[in-house]
Amino acid sequence: MISNAMTLSLLNFSYLAFGSLALAMFSHFRGAFDRSPSPAQSRLFYWFGWGVLAASYYAGVVYQGFAYGSILFTGLLSLAGLLVILTLSYRAHHLPHFMTGSGVLGTLLLFFA
Repeated sequence: MISNAMTLSLLNFSYLAFGSLALAMFSHFRGAFDRSPSPAQSRLFYWFGWGVLAASYYAGVVYQGFAYGSILFTGLLSLAGLLVILTLSYRAHHLPHFMTGSGVLGTLLLFFA
């Protein structure tokens, strides 16, 4: 049985991953930091985002099994993607702050799940 803390932790990590993938793109990085990313920064955000997505999928499958873990992961990805889109649309400068909070909160919830 998956706990609510584990579900929220996976949601926070999915938000962190999508935020990283968004910051790997030129226009979103510029919207958040008012400057252009270097190629190394862009690659770092890109691979970090995919790594966190893979880790959160793995955590969901470990705690719920392949069938339900995959369904849970897909639903959480949809919600996290919507939250990143809304953040970038209305408060792009706050995305790095929200990502930091999401990573910290997700880690805390993971330890207490």
